[in-house]
Amino acid sequence: MDICYCYHGKQVCEPSYSWGPGIKEQYKIMFIHAGRGVYQIDGKTFHLQQGEGFIVYDNILCYMEADPTDPWIYSWIAFSGNGVIPLFEQAHISPLHPVFRYSPLFWFDSYLDEFSACDVNHSTSELRRQSILFRSLADWIDMLVATSQLLPEVRPKDAYIRKAVEFIRMNYNQRVSISEVAHIVGIDRVYLSVLFKEILNVSPQQYLLNLRMDKAGDLLDNSQLSITEVSYSVGYSDPLLFSKMFKKVKGLSPSHFRSRLKRDSSMGLSSLD
Repeated sequence: MDICYCYHGKQVCEPSYSWGPGIKEQYKIMFIHAGRGVYQIDGKTFHLQQGEGFIVYDNILCYMEADPTDPWIYSWIAFSGNGVIPLFEQAHISPLHPVFRYSPLFWFDSYLDEFSACDVNHSTSELRRQSILFRSLADWIDMLVATSQLLPEVRPKDAYIRKAVEFIRMNYNQRVSISEVAHIVGIDRVYLSVLFKEILNVSPQQYLLNLRMDKAGDLLDNSQLSITEVSYSVGYSDPLLFSKMFKKVKGLSPSHFRSRLKRDSSMGLSSLD
């Protein structure tokens, strides 16, 4: 199974402490041990408390904020790999349904102690951390399945949107039509558009466009790919059309967007001198 341990941790948050909006490079399972807070992902807001948890997805914009009077304490385990999404699907977890409740009998702290006890200089430490990761994930899945009545009920509408969003996110760099998405989901194209507007407040076309431009912005910022290469990487075979759509969404051409990022970065570094 292609899942690799990255890191783990625990944090006692200050009142109103926040992170984001931003993008993480790994998946994270967050367990709330005390207090309250707000989690936002993909345009949805969740008000969470002790005994609940949530998933941070890689490369999906999210935001976290602790309650001003009862700030949360949470722990997490971060990992990456192509096997993560199928694992989440076993627990009916997705970007549209990233929240779960967990049993008080599921003592995640014991796994944190095991991770921390691994000597990073030991020749088998990486194998030991992988072993702990797989055991903790297996127990987490078993816990969710055993207490499935605690999971949020998924409405048919939400299930359609979840399937559509997952397909779009997996294929945004290909030639994707909304008719194809509707066919994959198993509903009429018009009804799919109605559901996107109702639940996500955007059309499926706009959702796909925004996703592509967000991914393009990441590539312009974090890679040396040419504008043409970025264009192909996010599903556009015509670089001129890509540049036109990028400017429409981001307000700048791809080249100006990249040069501004470099300028802002250099100004930030010079201010530290």
